[in-house]
Amino acid sequence: MTQQPEALRLANALKKNLGGNTAAQAAAELRRLHHNNLVLTNALWKACADDGEVVNATIESQGELE
Repeated sequence: MTQQPEALRLANALKKNLGGNTAAQAAAELRRLHHNNLVLTNALWKACADDGEVVNATIESQGELE
């Protein structure tokens, strides 16, 4: 079983524990950002022909990840 990404875990916790419209909006935004991150990561790998060294060099050329 794979571990749930932190953004999705937090989205679920917000919705469950805080309730209300603001928590639902924050949870939806975390899910949206997580999805977009997956899409962009897959596109980067495809654009770099699945070459890990090129992917890492491309990411590093854009700055540090937080």
